[in-house]
Amino acid sequence: MPGRPDPADPAPPAGSVPEGDDGTWEERTYLWQSLVATLLCCLPTGVIALVHASIAQNRLQNGDVWGARQSSARARRWCVISAIAFVVVLLVYVVAVVVLVAIARDRA
Repeated sequence: MPGRPDPADPAPPAGSVPEGDDGTWEERTYLWQSLVATLLCCLPTGVIALVHASIAQNRLQNGDVWGARQSSARARRWCVISAIAFVVVLLVYVVAVVVLVAIARDRA
């Protein structure tokens, strides 16, 4: 729920800013990746990614870097899930077409 801290994600100590491995955190909200995932990959999971990316962008604009990083991570996770779902559906489709062509060839 937006605005409420997630018990699974502990808050940072007062005055600290989350950092990446090299000491900096790039301000990535995964907004355009979420749009691509929604339009080209998998609509349901892409929409979830888009919502989290939007929340990340809003939190970043409000100065909540910690909350923006959490939402950004969730947006990235849902983008990856969307891409995996797309690949799975594509593979199932290709296998189905190959099987149907093989069956049609045997009947002819």
